[in-house]
Amino acid sequence: MHNDHEERVEGVRKMALQFLAEAIGQCPARLESSTNRDIVFAVLGFQYGAVQSAAYVAGLGEEAASGIVEAVVSRINGMEKESALKFLELMPMLAGKEYPPIGIGGRAIISFYNATSEGEKMSAAVSLQEILRQIEES
Repeated sequence: MHNDHEERVEGVRKMALQFLAEAIGQCPARLESSTNRDIVFAVLGFQYGAVQSAAYVAGLGEEAASGIVEAVVSRINGMEKESALKFLELMPMLAGKEYPPIGIGGRAIISFYNATSEGEKMSAAVSLQEILRQIEES
């Protein structure tokens, strides 16, 4: 049982990193150095939603999901864990308020991995870019 749990955790971590790298690759350059708080929260919310959704589908509990989110978000954004934790502490509250990037990220990762064509995968991966476009326009 313990090995199965560790394998699921590692599988979710790899899946999330692969998906989020693809999603971020579809976004404007220097996204990781943005100082616009709306963009930072949208990106981190999207990432949080994606990892939480993947962990839920894999049957992992909240504690395991939180650990994966911390590791993935800090790694994919090149952040120190302490910095990532400051943002991630707010995510459960934002999820409770149905912050759109969290839900979009959760649906996008599932769509990405259930896609039967490259076009469907690309459509899921560009959903983060669409969120950022809407923020820029507002």
